Formats: sequence, structure tokens, C-alpha cells
Amino acid sequence: MATYRTITAAADMGAYVSKLVLNLPCDVVDAEDLADAFSVCADGVDVGVFRAWVCDEKAARRPSGSHVALELPEVKATRRIGGGVMGSRELMPVFHVAQRRALACVGDETPLEGLVFDESTGDTCPDLRGWDLTGEGDFDGCHMRFSLFTPECARDGRAPQPRSVPLLLWLHGAGEPRVPFLTVMANRVTALGQPDIQAKLGGAAYVLAPSSPTYWMDSGSGQMEDDNQSRYVQALGDMVRRTVAALPAADPSRVYVGGLSNGGFMTCRLLADYPDLFAAGVAVCPAWNDDLATEAEVASIARTPLWLVQSADDDIIDPRRTSIPTYWHLRRLGANVHLTLFDHVDDLTGRYHDASGAPLRYRGHFCWIEVYHDFADRDADGSPVMVDGRPVSLWEWVGLQHR
Repeated sequence: MATYRTITAAADMGAYVSKLVLNLPCDVVDAEDLADAFSVCADGVDVGVFRAWVCDEKAARRPSGSHVALELPEVKATRRIGGGVMGSRELMPVFHVAQRRALACVGDETPLEGLVFDESTGDTCPDLRGWDLTGEGDFDGCHMRFSLFTPECARDGRAPQPRSVPLLLWLHGAGEPRVPFLTVMANRVTALGQPDIQAKLGGAAYVLAPSSPTYWMDSGSGQMEDDNQSRYVQALGDMVRRTVAALPAADPSRVYVGGLSNGGFMTCRLLADYPDLFAAGVAVCPAWNDDLATEAEVASIARTPLWLVQSADDDIIDPRRTSIPTYWHLRRLGANVHLTLFDHVDDLTGRYHDASGAPLRYRGHFCWIEVYHDFADRDADGSPVMVDGRPVSLWEWVGLQHR
């Protein structure tokens, strides 16, 4: 039996095993038709092979070598995370790869044939570069795990100028608590550490992603409650302050907060309770009910610039009770607030299509997909959001805010 290594990627609909790297007993020459040389099953399901190429240990293409990379489709059988919006779990498919035809070995007349790859030697995830998923501590009496992205300028002993790097607190939804891998990978939080958004946040930014012990919308029962309250307010405030204090490069005047669904609620809750802590907020499909908010809470939120994002066809959180009235309530108070309200959540990358070839339409709740691609750039009336006479996207706007 032969061995393989998995490579996990963060995609719009979660984490998948995107590639297998097969370990061969001899060197082979790269060829265009290598995909036909192997069949792949994941947990007994045939998943097919998109492309294949000769590579090094990290799947980088080589003209010849003793490894072959197989690119796999994003299908149920290759998922690394299962479950749904109310709960998720970590998965690792078991693969069985069979060689379907002989391959010529370099410098050897004996062909390579009949190999079966069914033993994994481990997994790597390039999208987690810069992320530390091992953080944990007691914050205001609450034990909580957290993940921290450190930008390249602050890694490997490098020291940016003191207090020069912003920090973004990012809050997950109801389906990703407790386990840092789920928190960071289930909804592609890793995009916040990628070059595009990092550049828009000033060139570099820390990202702090805590994992709630229950739900951010838990106001004391251990369950999710729709009352605009949370038992984790003080714990998160303590975590943010201690993290900024522990990072010499972190800029306390540019601490941002954002989150989706449950985390969108918690963004509004933190802005109401800590009006002087954050430089800007991003509330994505927020479960913050404007009709339950007091005038004092809304006035407190109005002190921090806020960008709301939702889709009109959200079937889980009704924007008519949450983001839309919150936006107009804040507008009446003169707040620096924007609302991007998509009609639908469609794939705008050109990568995913439905059976007819049209862009794939996601469930309306999943508007964080558009946020991670930074496609939010319009206000509630459809006009572009402008700063100093020029149009800006959501993350460009965030990067311009400071206390």
C-alpha cells in the first residue's frame, strides 16, 4: 500500500480537501493526461479528479518527481466540516486512490502500475498560514478559546513600529462555537488574513477570532435567546483589551469589530456597551432586533461608524426587523452608518454555477460570502459609498476609520 497527504482549502461554502499529494516509489514525468491515471474515492464515494500533475511535497508543479497532486472537486464527500448554520463538526474523509494505468518511471524500463494509496500521512492547510488556533484563557471569569492571525510584518521575530497595526475582532455565527478550526474555517474567516483585505486594512492587521463556549446570543441559559443580551460582553471586552496590551504593534485607535449572524448581533451588542473601544463595526446579517434596543443603546452604537450587510431574501434573520430598521434608526441620530442590502446572494467570482450555467445562488442568509470577497460597496439607496469624493468598498472603508 502507498501513502498520500491531504491539502485542505477554505472555500466559500466551507473547508474541503482540495488536493491529494501521492507519494510514488520512483520519479515520473509530468503529462497532460495524468488525471486519467487515478481514481479517487472518499469514504467510499467516487469523487473524480479535476486535474493532476507531477509535483513536490507541497503540490508545486515539477517536470518530473516522485509526487503527483490530484485536484479534487468541492463535493460533500471531500468536506472537512459537516453540519449547518446551527452547529458544525470537524470531518476528515478517508481516501482510497487506485492507479488505473501504468506510468513510466524515469530511467527505469519497469513501469509503475497497480498502486493503491490508502494511508494518510497528514494534512496541511496553506490558508491557515499566519494563524495560531491554540489561544485560550480566562477573561472576566469566562474560559474561552481563540485564534489569532498575525500579519507577515509581525512574524518570525520582525517588529513593526509600536502601535502601528490595527486589530480586527471577528465573531462567528451560531454554527461555529467552541472549536477554533470550525470558527476560522467553516465560513472562510481566513479571507481576513489574505492579501486583498489585509491591504485594505492598511497593509497589515491582526485578526482575533474567539470561539464562544455556547452562543454569542446566550444571555444566561446556555441556549440561544432572541433578547438582544449576551453573557459574553465583559469577557470579550477583557479579551480585546488584554490582546491589544500584549501585542506591542497593535494600535488601540484602530480596533475594529465585526461578525456574522450571531456574531453580527454581538457586534452591535459590543458597540452598545463599549462605545469608546472600537473604531468601526461590520455587522453581517445581524440578529440584533431594533425593536428590542433601547434609545440609550442605539445612541451608544451611533458613536461608532458601522456598516451593515444583509440580503433581502435572508430566510433566517429578517432584515425588516434587524438591519433595515437599525440603519434608519442610526441615520436619524446622525451616525456614520451604511447598509448594503443585496437582493440575493449570488456567486460573483465566476467560479460556481448552477445546472443551467448561471451564477450559483446561495441561501439568502449567507451574505458573508460577499463580505469576504469585498463585494459590498453600495449604500441602502444603491449609490456607491463615498469617502473624500471617491467610492470605497466595505473593507477599504473600515481601513480608513480610527478613533
